[in-house]
Amino acid sequence: MAISVATLEWGNRTPGLFIDSMVKSAKVLDRFRLVDGVKNKVQVPIFDASLTFGSDLCAFDPQSSASIDEKEMTVSTYKWAFLNCKNVLEATYRSVLLKKGQHNEETMDVEFKDWVFDYFAKLSAQKALELAATTLTAEMVADAAVIDYTAVTTITPASILADMQGAYQAMSPIMLSAVYGDADRSLKPAFFMGTAAVQAYQIAIAGLYTTTAQGVVEGNIPAYYGMEVIHFPSLAANTFFISAPENIVMLTDDYNDVRAIDMKYEAELSSDKIWGQFKLGFSYLKGEEIVYAA
Repeated sequence: MAISVATLEWGNRTPGLFIDSMVKSAKVLDRFRLVDGVKNKVQVPIFDASLTFGSDLCAFDPQSSASIDEKEMTVSTYKWAFLNCKNVLEATYRSVLLKKGQHNEETMDVEFKDWVFDYFAKLSAQKALELAATTLTAEMVADAAVIDYTAVTTITPASILADMQGAYQAMSPIMLSAVYGDADRSLKPAFFMGTAAVQAYQIAIAGLYTTTAQGVVEGNIPAYYGMEVIHFPSLAANTFFISAPENIVMLTDDYNDVRAIDMKYEAELSSDKIWGQFKLGFSYLKGEEIVYAA
């Protein structure tokens, strides 16, 4: 028995959720803590606790404490629109792939339509990456709690290791404890670096090997003093920061929103209107656990 697959709009492709596809296309975003269901702003809780110890077994002295702080985070709305008139493809070689008749709703052949939807998701991922970089770095620059480290003016293979060492030495005791395993290792700090910085780091590490290492040949990004180096492509060339990935927050209205991209056929225009809209925001929980190098 033959298998037939209907040509469905994006909104009916439940396995290919738009925002999820967008985030997976920009895999660094998938490392952030997700706060879902935000229409405009949200108070994100930040938990802390301390223990006070005594030696009297027969006394109950509740001097230990726990606290809940809050940080307000917001999302913004982003929308794009695309119009395709039927006669555009009718006048090209793609016309042989279109359905016959002037009153059907097909303005794009199936192959091109699938490519358009998938590629629009990737372009949205690029926009999300740019938003993440500009929003996060702007907040870090303005936040007095963030640990600042002044790197060289231009990061090169000759300077990158010295800059990474300087930022590593600027880390707080809590951050170092997580690196050494003395604290919660799920909050272990990592280096977030743009493409130029990662390239410089790989070249510098490769120059340290006396013989060719398989990881260098395969293009792997080696860890630095036990810390992961994460490629954050939209960061500025001479900027990087150290933070636990779980300390960075991505906010959205509905992560599983299958209607974040939609399409409507306008019969009187013989055109498809395709548009996307979503809400995104980026922030972090604790600035004192971030080293920002610029």
